[in-house]
Amino acid sequence: MKKDLVILLIAALLLGYLAYSRSLWFPELERQVAVGRERLSKPIDIEKAGRILWRIPEDQWKYTGEVKVALVIDNAQTLPKGALRKESMALQVVMDASAVTYEPSLAGMKEVLRANRLIRNWYYTTNEPLSPKARIWESGGGGTVEFGLCGVNRYPWEDTIIEMVILRPDPILGKANPRLIVYGDYDYAVDEHIGSLRTVRDVILCLLSGCIAILAYYAMQRKSNQPSDATSEPAPGADSSSHQG
Repeated sequence: MKKDLVILLIAALLLGYLAYSRSLWFPELERQVAVGRERLSKPIDIEKAGRILWRIPEDQWKYTGEVKVALVIDNAQTLPKGALRKESMALQVVMDASAVTYEPSLAGMKEVLRANRLIRNWYYTTNEPLSPKARIWESGGGGTVEFGLCGVNRYPWEDTIIEMVILRPDPILGKANPRLIVYGDYDYAVDEHIGSLRTVRDVILCLLSGCIAILAYYAMQRKSNQPSDATSEPAPGADSSSHQG
């Protein structure tokens, strides 16, 4: 009986480990899928000049890495075509981004670091992304148009502050539900393959689980079929008693 319990315990531990290991096969791809579907947005007023600040606290969005910032416009099909082309649109902005870290003090949380986080590289060559010379992403579909604005580095334990200065307002786009959005740098090709990878993983784990269950079953059956000591060995003095008489 004790051996049966040991066999069941070992099998349960192995099956539990296989279930736990399901999340360890490709965690980075799973993280990318989760990040790609998570977007934050903030409605803005672009019908008047001024400065717009968007603070994203560290505890509000756990993503770290490169962040894409964009302007989204709705009802594009109802707008004049010229309003959506950089060569002729009225809206002109300047982008900036920074990060702030804090530490506790007697007076409350104290700011200890403020650093620039705006990305400037071969792709993000300007902080005026809606100027005609800017070469940055644009996308659209279903009546919605997205204008890329900038890239921002986001690190752990930091609040991200995105700043947009409206140099020239746009009353036409201002009536099309304009909003800022942020999302992580995400390879959308991952979505095309993640389903197949999950299927292969689950099939392998199911096969391994089945093998463990079968081995445990046969181990218990083998033990139950073994003759006990009482029946396999004759009792002392049995032979001598049978010859007497």
